[in-house]
Amino acid sequence: MLTMIVYILCHVLDDIAMRTSVHNFMLDGVEDMLTQIGTNIKKARLRRNMTIHDLANRIHVDNRTISRMEKGDPSTSLKNVISVLVIFGLEHTLGSLANPELDEVGLALENRNSSVRARLKKQSVISDDF
Repeated sequence: MLTMIVYILCHVLDDIAMRTSVHNFMLDGVEDMLTQIGTNIKKARLRRNMTIHDLANRIHVDNRTISRMEKGDPSTSLKNVISVLVIFGLEHTLGSLANPELDEVGLALENRNSSVRARLKKQSVISDDF
């Protein structure tokens, strides 16, 4: 019985370790960008003389969520970040986020491949109804 408990505990701990390492992984530069966004949000809040509590109430979250957002916490939801930008009247700054017209690499690849685009061939239907 004790062996079974140890076995299960080891698997649970391995699973937790795996999840933690996957969730903590960030591409180079992502942490810096998140920190910069958080700093920008904090600066915008302070320029508007809003407290963390005021902003949290406006987007219906708790104070800790705003604090984490301003620190660049990667667990902050995109919905909350966008909500803050809307409250500040900065939603227009989202227009360039993943804008396909600003994707120089994607546009170049699209232009290069436009004449040789892969398409699914239609299968001809053979009728067996004689």
